[in-house]
Amino acid sequence: MVMQITKTEIQGIEASTLLTHFQTLETHLSDLLQAVKPQPDTQLLTRQEVAKWLDVSLPTLHAWTKNGILQSYRIGNKIRYKKNEVLNALQSINPQ
Repeated sequence: MVMQITKTEIQGIEASTLLTHFQTLETHLSDLLQAVKPQPDTQLLTRQEVAKWLDVSLPTLHAWTKNGILQSYRIGNKIRYKKNEVLNALQSINPQ
């Protein structure tokens, strides 16, 4: 006698329903991870990192900041630049 299983249940829930719930949960977790994950363009950079990235000296970077070409942010006694704002400043100087 051969038995065929036509319906799979785990504590009264069909496997297909359970699989659908897991897929929905996976989608929601993925969306949540994207919302919480910091975007790479909002990264904060130090003065040294920006100067090296732009291949300029620290005095030149200071002058650009003082003249309003770049926006800096003071956090305690440290100066930081937002990566996306540096990129935007470069694009506004050299539009393509």
